[in-house]
Amino acid sequence: MIFLALTLIILGAASVNAQVRIGGADTDAPTQGAVLDLNNVDGYVGGLLLPKVSSLTLNGVEAFSTDEDAATKLVGLIVYNADPEAEGIYIWTGATDGWKPIWKKN
Repeated sequence: MIFLALTLIILGAASVNAQVRIGGADTDAPTQGAVLDLNNVDGYVGGLLLPKVSSLTLNGVEAFSTDEDAATKLVGLIVYNADPEAEGIYIWTGATDGWKPIWKKN
């Protein structure tokens, strides 16, 4: 019983690092200020692949979440619209403004 209590106290006092680093050397710490730090490994070339959607899902955020507060909670969601008529990168800005293009192909 004392061992369990001591273990819980030690685990509770341990520092928690909420930053995540993907790629790079195992010894490299995440860049300060970044929640997600994407890096390449020497000799590897790659990038971030955004989720692809069609214009049909760009009418709102209902396709992404069934949460009744999705329009508010998903502000900042970034997707790649693969529809040739409006191909590009879009960000959800909220129920009032909807999807705004960050970059469009045409």
